[in-house]
Amino acid sequence: MAILVMSDSHGLVREVTQVANRHSVDKILHCGDFCVDHKRDPFSRMTLVRGNCDVPSEVPTEQQTKWRDLHILQTHGHLFGVKSSLLRLHYRAEEVGANVVVFGHSHVPACGVERDILFVNPGSLQLPRGFDVPTYAMIEEAGVKPKTVQVAVTFYDYQGNLVRELGGSYSIRR
Repeated sequence: MAILVMSDSHGLVREVTQVANRHSVDKILHCGDFCVDHKRDPFSRMTLVRGNCDVPSEVPTEQQTKWRDLHILQTHGHLFGVKSSLLRLHYRAEEVGANVVVFGHSHVPACGVERDILFVNPGSLQLPRGFDVPTYAMIEEAGVKPKTVQVAVTFYDYQGNLVRELGGSYSIRR
């Protein structure tokens, strides 16, 4: 199984529902700027964080999820200045002991490892930047060694087609 990660859907409900129903996953993480009632389906089935365009104060700005050998820090990113640098977000990940960080805000799909921590921005389902089509991501634990975890990140366009230019396999700390 896997974790589905999406962000910056900015009011889309039909498309988010299609993406959420397309895959059989253990968890769905939405990294903020959902911009709709968080109690309605499919958002009520997701682990949500509040983005800069979201209103409900009962939705936190940060969540932590433990799944298999992954400790995931989830945030929108606007409070960490992710459009300029990932440094503050990296410090927060170190602070909480996360080995994976999922975030949005920039609408730019990307992933990579920095000092044994995997950073994943799934892009935007509504307003993509730096890429031609709206995207989301899947994270799968591919293997475990005594000190490391192998993680596969796969990106898809909004219609569920594999985006080969993005993603990959990564080794991160356990």
